[in-house]
Amino acid sequence: MADIDNDPLGVFGASIDAEPIEAFPPEYGSEHRRETRYRVTWKVDVIVEGQDLHDGRLNDISLHGASILLGRNLKPDIQATLRIYIPSITGPYPPTVLTVQGMTRYTVHDSDDLLFRVGIAFTEFEMVSDRGYLNERLTGHHLEIT
Repeated sequence: MADIDNDPLGVFGASIDAEPIEAFPPEYGSEHRRETRYRVTWKVDVIVEGQDLHDGRLNDISLHGASILLGRNLKPDIQATLRIYIPSITGPYPPTVLTVQGMTRYTVHDSDDLLFRVGIAFTEFEMVSDRGYLNERLTGHHLEIT
């Protein structure tokens, strides 16, 4: 198990890989998400406007966006590059790293985790195959909750 000082976001000690979550529409307004989201605890690097690097962890993810827990509040509508570290499911191999471009949509303080939860809408996967890989990883290895 990793030393807590070297893992403030709890990425290395996480035991759950990914599980689907059911999204209920907000009490007022409509749900804007288009796809099933999956609760994950994968490590993610967030590069803001090509310069600032922030370590975080995914809170949930779909093929169109992600909710990320960060130690910093980010403004909406700024460009971000994500490096998502997807752990191997076949053994002690290095993670697969996906690079995705996106735009921040919201930031709220998450009082449960004492971090900022940043919503990012994906705009482009670096490699065409990355979207397919993410889809296979989420849907092929985890049951969808209906």
